Amino acid sequence: MQKKIKLLTIVINVAFFLIVVGCSNSDDDSPTTVNNESQDKDAFFIEDFESGDFSGTNAEGFHWKQTNRTSIVTSESVVNNGAPVDVPIPEGRNWNPKNGRHSLRFRYPAQDFMSEQRFGLSVAHPELWVKYWLRVPTNYKHTTITPSNSKLFAIWMDAYSDKGVGATVIWEFWGNGSGSELAFHYSKGGEIGHDGPHIQHVPFISEEDKGRWMQLIFHVKAASSFEANDGVIQLWRRWEDEPAFTKYHELLDADIGFADVKGWRDGYLMGWSNSGYIENTEWLIDDIVFSDKSLVPKKKSSIENK
Repeated sequence: MQKKIKLLTIVINVAFFLIVVGCSNSDDDSPTTVNNESQDKDAFFIEDFESGDFSGTNAEGFHWKQTNRTSIVTSESVVNNGAPVDVPIPEGRNWNPKNGRHSLRFRYPAQDFMSEQRFGLSVAHPELWVKYWLRVPTNYKHTTITPSNSKLFAIWMDAYSDKGVGATVIWEFWGNGSGSELAFHYSKGGEIGHDGPHIQHVPFISEEDKGRWMQLIFHVKAASSFEANDGVIQLWRRWEDEPAFTKYHELLDADIGFADVKGWRDGYLMGWSNSGYIENTEWLIDDIVFSDKSLVPKKKSSIENK
């Protein structure tokens, strides 16, 4: 009898172990909290702006280009706008960073259209992942002026937009009457004289999102040749109170091949706003990560499709 009881106990323990292992390897697609920073170890450049200037670089020669209504700020003052300064924060503004003490500010004056920060990678990357935190302006209002598109992020190879032999990819906000949609378009390159249409419009920012931080992941992979259509364009987003990223954009057959320049080499954050803003409006960006390897959490269950 004792032997039977002992054997039964062993069987029960083994069964329990197999159940636990099976659950840990589950392909369940439900959102799961994960360490979203775990992939950053493979990055070739990380910028947290804690230096208080635009001197950030790496072994490849990453560099920030001339400021264009952009500046590094603390919660209390502007500390660098291309040169060291000390300008106190105006009354009624909020420059609290996502992390640390500093962030990158984009200032759009009322009835004006431009704030942009360009960068150069120096070395071309056939595949590129970019991740950063973006704060929606505290007084955000997407006007209905036509056209209503406002730039968010652009990346290109040898020259911008249709001027390049290589490709360009651009993400833009579009007004939808109650907030903003997000879409993207791209130029194949070859100096063909025009960009492609804006595609995959998705609701992205609402009136209730004022002052919220979101984390974005952009992924672009060049096609295997200039004639091929196996390039990749993807975008994920999560709000700061969300454990899981949501995929908003995916194109797996993009004709974005390279020619003389073998990959992505230059880009900008934010940029021209066709719709402009009724009031002085400020975006903040923090903790930018550049990598040629995936920045999306590895667990399948940490990702949802929009």
